Amino acid sequence: MHDASRAPGRALVTGPTPHATPAIRFGHAAGLVDEAVALLERQPRSSKVLAQRVLGVAGGPTELASELVGTLLRGHPGVWQRDGVWYLEDPSEASPIPLDQVPFTVVDVETTGGLAEQGGKIVEVAAVEVQGGELIDSFATLVDPGVRITPWVVKLTGIADRMVFGSPRFDEICDELLERLEGRVFVAHNVSYDWRFLGAETRRARAVLPRGPRLCTMQLARRLIPGLARRGLDSLADYYGIEIVERHRARGDAIATARILIHLLAEADRRGVSTWPALRCWLSRPPEAKRGGASREPSAAAGDERGPPC
Repeated sequence: MHDASRAPGRALVTGPTPHATPAIRFGHAAGLVDEAVALLERQPRSSKVLAQRVLGVAGGPTELASELVGTLLRGHPGVWQRDGVWYLEDPSEASPIPLDQVPFTVVDVETTGGLAEQGGKIVEVAAVEVQGGELIDSFATLVDPGVRITPWVVKLTGIADRMVFGSPRFDEICDELLERLEGRVFVAHNVSYDWRFLGAETRRARAVLPRGPRLCTMQLARRLIPGLARRGLDSLADYYGIEIVERHRARGDAIATARILIHLLAEADRRGVSTWPALRCWLSRPPEAKRGGASREPSAAAGDERGPPC
């Protein structure tokens, strides 16, 4: 029998008596966590906002929102809560490290197609380490997904079933990838996409998720170069004069994204946004009114939007 009140994936609250503490459980909890993490990637969020946008609970008391969101997220690696606000990193650990000293790992994945939460698998992954305006190290490999690669992915990437046959399975490379992410900022172009696939794979392989802050070069470009009509990887590479070798392959796209990241961080520093906490704070603020068009001159992009202290 179908119960219309029980929407898929939302909170179900049950209790034997009106005086008993309700038991809270979630259907499709992994998908709900991914939704919450995607929201937190942009900026910290209150329990009430997460309850409304992820769980569909609006207008209730703050205590209920805190209990529901706490049940969903508490203990989840990489997520912290303080004073009713949820973060992707512990705010007490956000020391004012200069951007040129922050270690980044730029990740790109190619997949079988479809969504991570619906069984999509990684067929190629690359991780490029960046620090001090330089590419420090890189890792890339094909991955045997154990399932067929969809035809449109084969056409887009050139990666076919015969190419991944005999390649390592994800659980064979999982530990090395997690080591390359440990203590570093996770970066990708459209970071939610790569993070969800990587998180789904590490959850299957090790029952863990990578933890730590994330940065999206697409979001960063949107703030720094608002006059640019498109912020896809090709458009940004062309804007900065970067050649993408092996487009739609993990190593080529990750290296190009890493070089774009270096340009964007230098631009942020010219705006006065010179530390990691300042960058996170600046990205969480509403953008100022746009003026002018895309330009490689710092004063023209974003209407010379500066980053005062938060």
